[in-house]
Amino acid sequence: MPQTGLSGSRSLRSALTLAVLVGVSPASHAAANQEVQRYLISIRRLYENLEYERALNQIQLAQQQKARSTEDEVTLSLYEGILLAEMGRVEQGTAAFKAALLLKPEAQLPVPVAPKISKLFESVRQQVKREMAPLLSQQQVEPPARSPSLAPPVPAPAAPVPGAEGVSQRAPGRDLRRYALVPAAVGGGLLVAGGVSWAISRGERGRLRDDDPSLATREDVDRSVSRGRTWQTVGFSLLGVGAAGVATAAGMYFLGGPERPVSLGVSTDGTSAMIHGRWP
Repeated sequence: MPQTGLSGSRSLRSALTLAVLVGVSPASHAAANQEVQRYLISIRRLYENLEYERALNQIQLAQQQKARSTEDEVTLSLYEGILLAEMGRVEQGTAAFKAALLLKPEAQLPVPVAPKISKLFESVRQQVKREMAPLLSQQQVEPPARSPSLAPPVPAPAAPVPGAEGVSQRAPGRDLRRYALVPAAVGGGLLVAGGVSWAISRGERGRLRDDDPSLATREDVDRSVSRGRTWQTVGFSLLGVGAAGVATAAGMYFLGGPERPVSLGVSTDGTSAMIHGRWP
């Protein structure tokens, strides 16, 4: 009798043929599954009648059905293991049991069997569990592959440095001392211009006070008064702005860049200049 349907390698090949189920139509799969069920009924009856050889032949025919489910494959392998063990072919029966348990580790024997066969079956189950344990543990340790479409993980916050509680850190400020020369030069120039304007206004005032002969008419006097007031206003304004520029340059140099902006303004009422604003 041919032995290809009774070995463990034949059972493994039978299990691999389940992959072709993807290409089988639902109608043909249902018909083939019903055919396997008829074979299983026949195998059970032959086993109960102790017709082991004929039952093995039925298993071979059933395993030739291409559209078998995993449950059918497991049941056929269990029957094969039982029949082979009953016939004294323990090694081949063990291989058949192992093929079934690899597909379904919690499988149970489909029919009552002798205690020695039940003991053999449970020993094979324990062996399969030991062989599969490293694979299962490796699958649990290895993290699942991250999909490229997922957003990158958010970095964890940095751990606090011991002894640094309550210390606020700030980025170093920009060094403004290198730029202090600009407002100093502008402010100095405005101070000089303001001093010249103020001196001109004082000169017009001196002409009026000393009765300058050039002021012969009323119109000459009015023009001198107007020029004096104008130069005085310009002088005070320039002096105020120049002083603000010099003060800003001094603050930029000595403070290295104030945290709060320097806001200074100059106003005049025609006779005096006033500096107002905020200084850090």
